[in-house]
Amino acid sequence: MGKLTRNELVRQVQALLTAKSTLLVETGDSWFNGMYMTLPRGASFEIEMQWGHIGWSVPAAFGYALAAPQRQLIAMIGDGAFQLTAQEVAQMILYKLPVIIFLINNRGYTIEVEIHDGPYNNIKNWDYAGLIDVFNAGSGNGKGLRASTGDELAVAIQQAKQNTKGPTLIECAIDRDDCNRQLISWGRRVATANARPPTGS
Repeated sequence: MGKLTRNELVRQVQALLTAKSTLLVETGDSWFNGMYMTLPRGASFEIEMQWGHIGWSVPAAFGYALAAPQRQLIAMIGDGAFQLTAQEVAQMILYKLPVIIFLINNRGYTIEVEIHDGPYNNIKNWDYAGLIDVFNAGSGNGKGLRASTGDELAVAIQQAKQNTKGPTLIECAIDRDDCNRQLISWGRRVATANARPPTGS
């Protein structure tokens, strides 16, 4: 199978959802990918669109998993947002929470690129999967995995399902411009609104 695409990522996450799943999506392309998934009866969906602040999802996933241990929490988080609150994964490790994080690594703030592109939307790439070893610090059960093809993602998901004593982060490498068409359309509308001249005195 060729390089990992957004469509293949979404297809495999969709197949992972069950009646006991909660899908939590971060601000950005994950919004639109999540909203177009079909939830099995009994599944839950968590999204924060009111303020659109990035970084919400990592601590939210920790709190949700702690409060509802009977549910399987699956989070889709972009790399830019993850960098703001990544340390909360250490708390998931401390409390042995089997959260599955799909870390979408497209090397930047894709949602901002679609509104107004510029060098400020580029971010320093991290070794996201390797970061889990740092948080484990020799005694945790977190697992960091990488997927750059659909086959690698399928294998990583199976490993994640078997890791019941800590979080699993799957770093999913996709192209920078491989995003949901709805995000592109939304970004253009926001850009147009931002370009309007000010009103009033």
